Amino acid sequence: MTPSSTARSRPWSLFQEGNLGASGGTTWFVAVLDYTVLERPVGGAKVMRDQLLHLLAVGDRPRVHLHVVPRGIGAYPGLNGAFVLATPAEGDDVAYLDNQLRGSIVERTPDVHWLKRQWESVRAEAMPHGQTMNMISEAVKQWT
Repeated sequence: MTPSSTARSRPWSLFQEGNLGASGGTTWFVAVLDYTVLERPVGGAKVMRDQLLHLLAVGDRPRVHLHVVPRGIGAYPGLNGAFVLATPAEGDDVAYLDNQLRGSIVERTPDVHWLKRQWESVRAEAMPHGQTMNMISEAVKQWT
């Protein structure tokens, strides 16, 4: 499968909202979030509450795993910037890096492997899905 030019320029389009983690689908979505996304007031209390409720709804889907890196962990590789790893049904793994200027697709095998090691380091610092869902539920209460 060769991704279309649109999908290659916007890899997140492969995860359409309606299909993300759907029980009949094959796409898995695993995200690691820093605890600050639960606490930093962006858009006011209502926006924060709605966003966290949305995270809970998405996290309840069967093929979605959310993990939060809790307060107190200190510096970890995820603080260096966001990235996405994708494993297509056919073909090699790819990555996507995003910054304030532009996003870029990473296809070079050694670079993708390096990002996979970073991913495992980030995930190792994060709480399991169940604890994360509980933490998000508690955060919702703080924004009401």
